[in-house]
Amino acid sequence: MSKQEKSLILLNSVFNFCASLVSTFINVYLYIYTNSIPMMCLYIIIRIGCFPIFFTIGTKLVKKHPFTLTYTIGLTLITCALIYALVGGPLFEQNPYYVLIAAAIVGTGEGFYYFSANSSIQIVPSEETRGQFYVYSSIFGTIGSLLAPTFATLVLNNVADEMQGYRILLYVIVSVFVIVIFIALNINVKSKDKDSSVRKALDIRYDKTWRDHCAAVFCYGLEDGLRLNTISLLIYRAAGSGGVYSKVQTIFSFTSILAYYSTKKLLNKEHITLTMTIGVILRISCTLILLYFPTLTGAIIYGLMNTFACAFNDNSYSFLSARIIGKYQDEMTVRVVAKEIFLSFGRITSMSIVLLCYKLLPENLYLLVSVTILPFSQLITRHLLLKHKD
Repeated sequence: MSKQEKSLILLNSVFNFCASLVSTFINVYLYIYTNSIPMMCLYIIIRIGCFPIFFTIGTKLVKKHPFTLTYTIGLTLITCALIYALVGGPLFEQNPYYVLIAAAIVGTGEGFYYFSANSSIQIVPSEETRGQFYVYSSIFGTIGSLLAPTFATLVLNNVADEMQGYRILLYVIVSVFVIVIFIALNINVKSKDKDSSVRKALDIRYDKTWRDHCAAVFCYGLEDGLRLNTISLLIYRAAGSGGVYSKVQTIFSFTSILAYYSTKKLLNKEHITLTMTIGVILRISCTLILLYFPTLTGAIIYGLMNTFACAFNDNSYSFLSARIIGKYQDEMTVRVVAKEIFLSFGRITSMSIVLLCYKLLPENLYLLVSVTILPFSQLITRHLLLKHKD
């Protein structure tokens, strides 16, 4: 792999350590204040709703500047959002809707960051090293994911108050994000797009391959939305406390390293149908187990199965999606943005379905119905992407 590929893996790995702590514990931190899964669904809708706006702004910025600029803006805003979450405790206690301000700030920052990261990941790896790049990114990213809950367990087990532990974790995340900003300054990637526009890339009427791809990404987002918020809160409920929750996440991260390593030789064009099929079956099965057996045992079974589901399904999804986007060499950045917009729409629709079920169904049924239906969207994603594997 090239020096630039290795630099991207380093950036992704360190960021993943922070993102793992954020995604795992910021939801719980805010959930303790709001005590409402529907409110946290609204948090996700606003956060993800910012992505399409700032993906689009990002495409305009990188026409004149390297991705270093959008990387830096994004990481700085995410850091500001975390500082707001730290000092905003009294506000959240007065009015839970103040957490939506955090959603808007972090969504803006993540919009710029993920635009930069996803575009760079598409541009930098060559066709020959792409599979290897994704696998090593996953392995080293998982090491960051392993260190995150391990560190969290150490902190939460040595504080008297769980909320104090979460605040310490947020201080650490803010500090590490400053380091990530300096790492991002060394990423020198420029857009390869020529005369292209996001609006054109969003037009799916005339290109069947691109239409199938965008539909597959949208359906992937329907299930992925659950993992951004609802699933982690269900695991937290099953664990019963932050200390047990972090220990469970540590077990999952250990298993993830084994799972990703096991896909190293399988993730290629010849085995892609097998790996994605295994991943989809595992993803649906483990989600239903967690939902219908909401105990610590059910959570552990979910986590162990989901680590292999991520390794097989998510890597296969990224591999196939990258191959399709790679066909549009002169429009690569805007195609990545269009993909992320459809993914965002899928995630927002997912959370909207949970909220709709909450409004229409009894409280003891709304999660059972919504979380049972949404994972099956992965079957559509599999079908549409495998149609174009060649």
